[in-house]
Amino acid sequence: MAEPHTETASTSRAKTPPDVAVKSAAPLQKTSGPATSARRPIELITSAKEQLHSLTGYGIDSVAGFERSDSGWHLAVTVVELRRIPAATDVLADYDVYLDEAGDIASYHRGKRYFRDQIGNET
Repeated sequence: MAEPHTETASTSRAKTPPDVAVKSAAPLQKTSGPATSARRPIELITSAKEQLHSLTGYGIDSVAGFERSDSGWHLAVTVVELRRIPAATDVLADYDVYLDEAGDIASYHRGKRYFRDQIGNET
């Protein structure tokens, strides 16, 4: 009776020609242009939210807007600075976040703070 053939990771790698592995990795490499030109805005925003959370320790509520600037990107981010019960009384803050060409936070500034249930520009 013949034994079933099983491939291990080492035998399957040995059967793959080296030039195939290089060709499949090539599309992941960036070859020219600014770092942000190949990245989609959603990737930049997701990365910026993670970075801002790491820097401030606050949860990100939403991104109200973003735009390309001469030196990178500008984002308007709403942050939850204090969670409360009921949620309508959470303390939120608007942050202006500036990203460099690589998509890293170059600076951020906190704007106004307000309760979640406040409507409009009232303070």
